[in-house]
Amino acid sequence: MSTWAIRRQPGRRLGLLALVVLSFLVLRRLDWHNLIPPWLRHRQLGLQAKGQNFMLESSTFWIFGGSVHYFRVPRQYWRDRLLKLKACGLNTLTTYVPWNLHEPERGKFDFSGNLDLEAFIWMAAELGLWVILRPGPYICSEIDLGGLPSWLLQDPDMKLRTTYKGFTEAVDLYFDHLIARVVPLQYKLGGPIIAVQVENEYGSYNKDPAYMPYIKKALEDRGIVELLLTSDNKDGLSKGVVQGVLATINLQSQHELHLLTTFLLNAQTSTLDLVWSCWSALSTMTNQTPGGIQPKMVMEYWTGWFDSWGGPHNILDSSEVLKTVSAIIDAGSSVNLYMFHGGTNFGFINGAMHFNEYKSDVTSYDYDAVLTEAGDYTAKYFKLRDFFGSFSGAPLPSPPDLLPKTAYEPLMPAFYLSLWDALKYMGKL
Repeated sequence: MSTWAIRRQPGRRLGLLALVVLSFLVLRRLDWHNLIPPWLRHRQLGLQAKGQNFMLESSTFWIFGGSVHYFRVPRQYWRDRLLKLKACGLNTLTTYVPWNLHEPERGKFDFSGNLDLEAFIWMAAELGLWVILRPGPYICSEIDLGGLPSWLLQDPDMKLRTTYKGFTEAVDLYFDHLIARVVPLQYKLGGPIIAVQVENEYGSYNKDPAYMPYIKKALEDRGIVELLLTSDNKDGLSKGVVQGVLATINLQSQHELHLLTTFLLNAQTSTLDLVWSCWSALSTMTNQTPGGIQPKMVMEYWTGWFDSWGGPHNILDSSEVLKTVSAIIDAGSSVNLYMFHGGTNFGFINGAMHFNEYKSDVTSYDYDAVLTEAGDYTAKYFKLRDFFGSFSGAPLPSPPDLLPKTAYEPLMPAFYLSLWDALKYMGKL
């Protein structure tokens, strides 16, 4: 180093110090409030559980939600379905995220085309809808292996939905990719996501007490800052609890709702006389002091049901749907309609049940939902639109016109191959 350079160092240090001091003096005079983008200035608290109410910032907020799964609806129809959801008087979109479709091969991710989750969520925001995201990793949803990728089963020791190392390593890699896309879509960062669900109906599985805290931490460590929820049916509710996470329930009957209302009234005076019902379990999940209650939320009110091959098409009368939804709201509970629009199990994503006997689900996920599989209106739609419209305080948007249909000529397959004939040519799985 030259003598000149050595002599210049004290001058550089003094110059740097002067720059720091000057910057401090300038920044002190700035109005930091004006540096925050206008659309973020009022987004500080997000959706909160305050006593028996949900609050969005400082206002009481009712969640009137509807489930639409982007992966079951052609992308060209997304906007149509969401416009119909909004015109029905709903304010929140809920959707699952299928791991098996986003990572069909280990380490190979796909968020393009019909799997463009970010585009779907931003479209909801553009149309004025909030979003509750249900990222799993297990989602059930009557999808193959509950949305878990089949390649997990290549590990002969695999223990799904536990803290088994082989499973958590796969979840961590998937969440690294998924949650990085989700974080900017959160309410506090200017997006529409107001809540995120931790796993799905884990109380009915309940194989590892460390698993749900692990999933909660995995979400939070990657930047999820919005309200966290769990979701369980009445039989799994008591075992699905996670400390610091709001419990919600899935149901279809008014009887279950009545049990909730009765128990929560009792809980205000005593938390010792716990009744063994689905709603007693709900109260134990409030994580509040004795006598405290939480906002009530029916995360899944089943507007119909899925169909199995060889069985009848399940139908739930529209009058019964309206009666139950009305009772849910009258009980002071928010509600999400599962499904608002079911769509289609494209490819081979349809799942199956195997309790007493094996029953595989059909390709259609019509679900006897509020909209048909083709997106057409039903009696449920118009009855619910009138009902939710009574809460809106302003006229609802007009329902969009039905999309045109194409009639196709009958098609007879010229060639086919029986599965049983093909098995002898398949290698050992």
